Amino acid sequence: MRSWTRGIAAVLAVVVLALAGCTGSGSQKNVELNFYFPIAVGGPLQAKVDAMVTEFTTANPNIKVTAVYAGNYQDTMTKVQAAKPEVAVLQATDIFTLTDLDLIVPIDDFVKKDKDGEAYMADMVPAFMGNSKLNNKTWSVPFQRSTVVMYYNKDLFKAAGLDPNKAPANWTELVDFGKKLTKTDGSQWGLEIPSDGNPYWTLSSLFYQQGAKMNNEAGTTVSFNSAEVAAGMEFFLALSKTHKIMPTGVIKWGDVPNDFIAGKAAMIFHTTGSIGAIKGKLDPAKFGVAPLPAGKSFGSPTGGGNLYILKSTKEKQEAAWKFVRFLTDTNRVAQWSADTGYIPYRKSAMEAKPWKDAVAGFAGYKAAADALQHAQPELATHNNQQVLKAMGDQLQAIITGSKDVKTALEQAQKDADAILKPFQK
Repeated sequence: MRSWTRGIAAVLAVVVLALAGCTGSGSQKNVELNFYFPIAVGGPLQAKVDAMVTEFTTANPNIKVTAVYAGNYQDTMTKVQAAKPEVAVLQATDIFTLTDLDLIVPIDDFVKKDKDGEAYMADMVPAFMGNSKLNNKTWSVPFQRSTVVMYYNKDLFKAAGLDPNKAPANWTELVDFGKKLTKTDGSQWGLEIPSDGNPYWTLSSLFYQQGAKMNNEAGTTVSFNSAEVAAGMEFFLALSKTHKIMPTGVIKWGDVPNDFIAGKAAMIFHTTGSIGAIKGKLDPAKFGVAPLPAGKSFGSPTGGGNLYILKSTKEKQEAAWKFVRFLTDTNRVAQWSADTGYIPYRKSAMEAKPWKDAVAGFAGYKAAADALQHAQPELATHNNQQVLKAMGDQLQAIITGSKDVKTALEQAQKDADAILKPFQK
């Protein structure tokens, strides 16, 4: 009897040890993740991110995610380099810098292990994957992605004798509409395009509309002093100095949607990510969203942030991938886009109920998604933020009048070439 009892006890001990082993390894192990993210548009987006993190933690009690709002994209990049969290939303264009610093891991192996991994990646909107791949590896997936679009005030269009359902289709119409919408006392401008900080992203739409190609695929050269870039910049200056439909000098990014909401600007260029904030303060029936008007062609850069997994332990990387898959679930993407105005980056999300309901309630959502057909990958190079600053500083010099277009763009090219020289073989 004692022998039988001892045998049972031994079996139970083995079972207990086995169970202990299971809970101490693999997906059952308690894991802590730090998740850094930026916010670049108005609206209560931090609360929405926090809510998704809470939802994930509730569904996965063995994975504790601490969400850290880290400021704008530049601030977040700086903090990520110092703190090295396990997951971060950073600009899609930071791919070269992040790989050069050896901070991130490719996601290809995680995708291969998922039974639906191939279908998951195929479901990504191609326009948003342009800055996700490098050296035959995939380093990130989209999260909060956008492009530049036009917002126009329908009531002000009516008052100026313009069709409230027709935005300007080209540069000629943009100027014509702008003149009809501008009041000489400065109380109402026909157009506002933000130009503070680093104005490159918004202004690059004008460069693309002239056919500019901003960088090579390897991220080692740029074309800042091209005729196409110069033509786009000269047109930007003419909007205020010659056509007088836009304020002179620097126009602040954050002021532009506020001026639009207040009726001080009849048309604006801004990110699709501002739809939610504008719609929250202005009757959706009173404004429209449209692709940017064409120069020689239509064009706009994609923008926004991707989800990156940083180097850490195997367990943390696997948990981070699980978190990434959670955030990028089809219905969650659709709801996030409906709440914010960021464009759905999964094809299936565009067919999901939250997004379809949003489009049914406000046609501007569809117009924002339609603008993707003209979108191009954003400028991306090694030392990307330094290169962007080199360009941004010279664009600011043009805008403030301290340099002419040709001189400033030549200097931008010279500075960028020096920054990129170490990466040129």
